[in-house]
Amino acid sequence: MLTRRTFLKAAGVCLPLPWLETVAAASEKNAGSPPGRAVFFMVPSGVNMWRWHPKEFGPNYQLSSTLATLSPFRKELTIFSGLEHAKGAGGGHYEVGVWLTGNEKYKSKDGPVEPNTISIDQHIAGAIGSRTRIGSLVLSAPGGSVTTSFDAKGAPFNAENNLRRLFGELVGSPDVMQRLQRRSSILDLVGEQARGLSRQLGSNDRRRFDDYLQSVRDVESRLQADRGYFSSQPLPIAADELTLDVDPQQQRQDYFKTMLELVALALRNDQTRIVSILACGSGHEFFGNWPECGKGTHHSASHATNFDAEEQKPQPYAFLESVDKWFIAHLARFLQRLEETQDGDGSLLANTMVLYGGGMSWTHNPSNLPMLLAGGSRLGLKHGSHLRFNPHKDFKGQVDKSAKPEQTTVCDVLRTMSERLGVSAAGFGDSRRVVNELLTG
Repeated sequence: MLTRRTFLKAAGVCLPLPWLETVAAASEKNAGSPPGRAVFFMVPSGVNMWRWHPKEFGPNYQLSSTLATLSPFRKELTIFSGLEHAKGAGGGHYEVGVWLTGNEKYKSKDGPVEPNTISIDQHIAGAIGSRTRIGSLVLSAPGGSVTTSFDAKGAPFNAENNLRRLFGELVGSPDVMQRLQRRSSILDLVGEQARGLSRQLGSNDRRRFDDYLQSVRDVESRLQADRGYFSSQPLPIAADELTLDVDPQQQRQDYFKTMLELVALALRNDQTRIVSILACGSGHEFFGNWPECGKGTHHSASHATNFDAEEQKPQPYAFLESVDKWFIAHLARFLQRLEETQDGDGSLLANTMVLYGGGMSWTHNPSNLPMLLAGGSRLGLKHGSHLRFNPHKDFKGQVDKSAKPEQTTVCDVLRTMSERLGVSAAGFGDSRRVVNELLTG
């Protein structure tokens, strides 16, 4: 019988393979359904709150003008009103460091002035990341420490922003293969030295040293698997089919289109199951002017609105809605790519949860956050509604006192996503519960 396990054994290495239709039927009997994935996509600095949330709640809501592009995915979509980080560190531009951590003490705008706490993507990756080549894929247009992702020590997880380098990492470019060879050579040298040292140790030290040697062997196995993967599982796309050498500031349309295409490919080939994406830093004019959306910059437009009515600030509100629609269009294209990709006997979208939104609503306000969750129906998620939690300002700018009084936070949603992937997250951030309203049973 040709099963996934048999295929891996025949290949001679432990390969992280995409879900192959030729072995799917036998594999499902032996290894269960295709794996679950999660994508976290943040766009900071606020939105046009008059146009973002639907006006109706429950399953019979009408999509707002901002979210209208998501109409084809209505049955695979949940929109939230009233979500917040109840104990979050103030408001404003702390949002990037708090969005996936819920750290009530984190107050860094431009960089880590103090350690953060672990972000949910890294919490999940710590449990299941070893099952794929890339434990978690962390991306942002600015790159580096401008990230929503933080490790177990609270340090920012370095974000990739070079698309050609990302493509090379996924396909095994010559540079990547040379790096793997160098690492393999170093490990060979370490292994030879370690064996000589082991003979000189006492029994207690030898046991400790054996643990170290096992870790070396684990790294060697991963390197061998990576090299084997690249030779047997090329991506179904060539470099010349993608726009890789683009400047995110000057060519943002092509940049985000290509970035999300690469994310979809990485998920399809099961090179990673956890992805975090940050558009830019909060309060940063990274993208400069948006002439296609009007006069000005995203950050300055968000600060010009406050809680004023639309008719009082028509220009900045119109500008914000145009930027909001721009990002939602990219999200819709990404969801379409996942929907049209076969994964077992369903779609990649059905096996992938995509959380989209930001950590600011009205100017510097960290409540009633613009957030939605798509996909993951095969993971037990129930969609098709506009859910509301916590008293919050509604589309009229008035406090919605009819919202449920019990507190439901962003961390409750993050915990729910984590546990849909089999990773316990009880007590993560300020979480107090699983959001049962999102579950099928």
